[in-house]
Amino acid sequence: GILVTQNFNSKILSPEDLPTYTPLRLGSVSSKLHVPFTGKVTTLRLFLNEMFSGIDEFEEGEGFDNNPVVVFALNESQVTITTGKSRGIATVEWKASPAGDILADSIIALLMHAQSSAASIRLTSQPCYHRRSLPDDDQNDSGDDGEPSKKRPRTLLRMFHDTLLQQFDNIEASYEARKVTFEIKTDAGLESGVLADGEQLVCNVAIDFPEGDDYNAKISVECGDSKLAKNVQECLRSVADASAPVGLQR
Repeated sequence: GILVTQNFNSKILSPEDLPTYTPLRLGSVSSKLHVPFTGKVTTLRLFLNEMFSGIDEFEEGEGFDNNPVVVFALNESQVTITTGKSRGIATVEWKASPAGDILADSIIALLMHAQSSAASIRLTSQPCYHRRSLPDDDQNDSGDDGEPSKKRPRTLLRMFHDTLLQQFDNIEASYEARKVTFEIKTDAGLESGVLADGEQLVCNVAIDFPEGDDYNAKISVECGDSKLAKNVQECLRSVADASAPVGLQR
């Protein structure tokens, strides 16, 4: 509610009741910014979906050169990005609010990044088929289908692997498409303490991305030391949450 003081009398009113009991009127401020954008809509779509979740996309007729006008809406259409209406211009419109202003700032930065980063240059250029493989790439993963979003689960699985390597020395990994399993061997636990010479504590970690879902990984940890298992699972879950797109929920 809104605290209103009039003639030395104070009362709390809902915003809808202000015109009824006071001479005040409700209003809103809408902002529009034209941002130079020479990139492709497909590149912008990829960057937006990597950063945010819950994005609505629709077309509004034809723009320049008979290209469709594509509109991306965020936060229940509180913020919109329109591309294709004018050559080389993306229009960002939003209703002024703390959340809307922050989203607009991040989207403008993303628009600039989407046309200047190395990823955008790769997406908008012609392939030359001189791909350099990573040392641990699988032999059957040497192709490039031009859709980086399909490689997201594998990238995250390797990120989980790197995270565990920073904590443990002895790790064996087995990759299977959208799934990876780790066998961690250590000579100390959180509940069991330091083990005797020759003894090892084994923890088995399984991370799986369900088919059609590149963001919500299923993480399970089995270990004789329950406290260590919980810590490993929470660590991996934090990595997954940090790498997921920002949820736009009011």
